[in-house]
This record gives sequence, C-alpha cells and structure tokens, in this order.
Amino acid sequence: MTVKKSSQAKSVKKKSIPTNHRNFLAVLVLLAGFSLYAITSFMTSNNTYIKKMFADVTSDGNFSAEEIQVQQENPFKDLADSHPSYEAIIQLYYKGVVGGYQDNTFRPDAKVNRAEFAKILTEASDVDYAALPAASMVDCFNDVKNDSGAWYVPSVCAAKYKGWVNGYASGDYGVTNNITKVEGLKIVLKSFGFEIVANEFVKEMPYNDVHPEDWYVGTAKAAKDNNLVVRSSVFVPNWQLTRADVAQIIYNAMQAKKSV
Repeated sequence: MTVKKSSQAKSVKKKSIPTNHRNFLAVLVLLAGFSLYAITSFMTSNNTYIKKMFADVTSDGNFSAEEIQVQQENPFKDLADSHPSYEAIIQLYYKGVVGGYQDNTFRPDAKVNRAEFAKILTEASDVDYAALPAASMVDCFNDVKNDSGAWYVPSVCAAKYKGWVNGYASGDYGVTNNITKVEGLKIVLKSFGFEIVANEFVKEMPYNDVHPEDWYVGTAKAAKDNNLVVRSSVFVPNWQLTRADVAQIIYNAMQAKKSV
C-alpha cells in the first residue's frame, strides 16, 4: 500500500516575543542609555564643581594646606620630628633652599657665617645670576675679590648688588663671621620686601632689651610685627644664628609673603 506524501509543505511557525516582553526590553534599553548619559554628564560637569569645592575647603578655614599635604620624608638623621624648626627645615630642604652634609646630618645647632647666610638667602629668593652684571659678581667686597673663585662669591655679590647687604666700614663683608640675629633679620626683611619703619617713628619699644638709641629699633619692630621671630619679651640682638634659626626665619618670611 502506497502512502501519498502531502503536496503542501508544512509551515514552520516562528516564535514571536510577547508584546509585554518587548515593552520591558525597550524600557531597559532606554534606562541604560539614560544612565550612561547621566553618568557622563555628571563626571564632566562636576570636575569644575569638585575643584571649586576643594578650593573652598582649603580657603575657608575648615582645612589647611598642611593638613592635606603628603608627609615628606626626613632625610636628616640628627633632626628629630619634635624639633621646633622641623617643618621649616624640611620644607626648605625640599624647595632646594637648604641642604645637609654628606653624612646625612643637618646640624641644626651649628652656627651660620655670613657667607653661608648669603648663599641660603639667594637660594630662597631665586636670584637669577645670569641677569646680573658679570663685573658686579666678583668685585664686591675687599675680602671677596681676593678669593673670586670661592663658592660663596656669587651669593655675597648678588646680595650686595640687590641692596640687601652693605658690609663693614672697612670694605669687608666678614665672610667667616657668624651672623647675628639682628643682622640676619635686617637682611631678610630687606630681601623679602618688608617695610622697616624708621627708628624715630617707633613710639613703643617692641622688646624689653631694645632701647630708643639702638640702631635696630625699626628692624626689631618689623621682625616682631611680621612674625619672623618667636614672640617673647626679649630680642637678644647679638645672638649668633644657628642653621635651625636661619631656616625658621626664612621660612617665616616666605609664609608671610605666601611664597611657601
């Protein structure tokens, strides 16, 4: 018995996605697109906002630059974290203003002579030696021109050319003399552009050991008013500055001028 094949092919019925499922997928695609757009817009528009917010919190007293500053490594084995001038020394070290010795010491209590002081000061002031007259960089003081190849000569001569130092009546700078507190403060005040009031205009003495006839009355007052020295009742003008003292004074001056 012969079985006849049907002349009509069986139609294959495709499965269609239910309408409610299609609507659900469309909503998901729409939400994904909207989310991507929103995230992109947020990141773009908020860069300015985030920067402004950061500026606000660092300037309105809530946070200080010191509180958000990354801790810098102490390179000196003889400088304790508790040292009163620790921050000043570390900050100036990383700015290239002061350095240490080959044995990794800073020697904070070592005295500073006038040649060393001139070198530190010109580094702090970013003096451009190339912009200064070459002739003025070697023949500036009697005891400097005789040793024109010494490391300190450009710094001392630059300080004189800038009007920061005058030297002594003999025509010498006193290269090896330890610098005193009053000498160092007057030079720093002049180099950083602080106003030094003339002695006769100072009506009230700033310290118990400063008297109207002293030549440095205006210097002592300016140093106190601008917080270059620790506030106390005495000035001790002839104190020989240590390396820590010099770092602290210059750091205080830079802070007052907002350059650090």
